[in-house]
Amino acid sequence: MKALNELKRHIKAYKSYQIQDLNDSLHSNQFDVKKAIYEDDLFVTELIRIMGSFYAQRAFYAIENDFLNSDALRDLNLAFMYMEACNESELMKFKKNSHDRMKIHRFKKHYSEISALLFWAILTENFNLAKKLAKFVSFCLEQKIIQDFPNSYDYFSLWVYSKWSKELPLIDLDLKGEFKFLIDHWNESGPNVAETLMKICDLHCEELIDNDKRKFPPKLVCAPFTIIPLEIHVINKLRLLDGLDEIEVNHPLMQTNAAKIKSFEVIEDELLEEFQLKILF
Repeated sequence: MKALNELKRHIKAYKSYQIQDLNDSLHSNQFDVKKAIYEDDLFVTELIRIMGSFYAQRAFYAIENDFLNSDALRDLNLAFMYMEACNESELMKFKKNSHDRMKIHRFKKHYSEISALLFWAILTENFNLAKKLAKFVSFCLEQKIIQDFPNSYDYFSLWVYSKWSKELPLIDLDLKGEFKFLIDHWNESGPNVAETLMKICDLHCEELIDNDKRKFPPKLVCAPFTIIPLEIHVINKLRLLDGLDEIEVNHPLMQTNAAKIKSFEVIEDELLEEFQLKILF
């Protein structure tokens, strides 16, 4: 119940944003990013993350208020693209100095976003992007600092990538719980599989809860990962490719307007390209 209430809280917040405030924040942040890129500011990656969140919030405002249009879809795609760029940048910094306390903290907080982005990349049908992200996820899961974390969501992202790409996983997949049950019963249909997807939706909503009582950092508290069930869409995408039935999931997460969006694309964005050329390459 608490997890579903958290989902409702997120949706209510997205629907009640002041759109002009979001527009002003985006324009102001664009200026800050351009300046930070030019000055080699250490905080430029965090500004890119904030940009991604602003794009997601503006997209969700439109989508959940029934204003789904090309602008909202563009904002949503940009949100994922900005999040992908900032996570790659942070991972590069972590690789260079994996003993830095702040870098370790940020790694633990955000590494599962890369797994979510892998689901997104598969939905974009961008093989090269998905391949890169799968390597990133594999690297993350090999780090000792998260070995005792609940990582089935992350291992599952590698399993679906392997199935989709026809490539062998780079690491052993330590899957447990609902994700392992789903794989073990992949070729089945019926109430047991549907119930498993319901439980995965429950897990998604539980990850929205962020408080000091949690033993591990939540995985999906930042927009755009909050209310879009990327993992469910990928599951059904692969089932259809295998000639299996699509599983109807009667869960509140699947009833959001955002959950009805099942295909995504990588689009051009001059500011993001400037960041990638200056910081990542």
